[in-house]
Amino acid sequence: MNVIFIIIGMNVSILFLFDKSKLDDKEWFYKLLIFNGILFLIALTSVLIGVGTNTAINSLFIPLIAQFLYYVLSKLFYVKYQRNSVDTFWTMDRSLFIDGWFNYIFWVVSILLFLLVL
Repeated sequence: MNVIFIIIGMNVSILFLFDKSKLDDKEWFYKLLIFNGILFLIALTSVLIGVGTNTAINSLFIPLIAQFLYYVLSKLFYVKYQRNSVDTFWTMDRSLFIDGWFNYIFWVVSILLFLLVL
């Protein structure tokens, strides 16, 4: 059961890895925001009740934080370069160097969030 909670807690990172365009689409972003908000409330309720004191329940806090982090980073990228970042994980195009740094920063911070939960 713990593995399922951790995989659900990584939903933003998994979407970022496989289909980043869904995080940039407003409809998908709001659906994911509602889902992650529900996960956050479930985790908060279980921690306050005292049921969820293990790492698996704490990992349900991460998706909302990671989605907020992605939103802030993508808006900063858009303000600076006047375009959305491109997914560079599955390509080796050297002209996407700046986009690669954006993706790298998001990955490092989202991994650090999970390490803080552990």
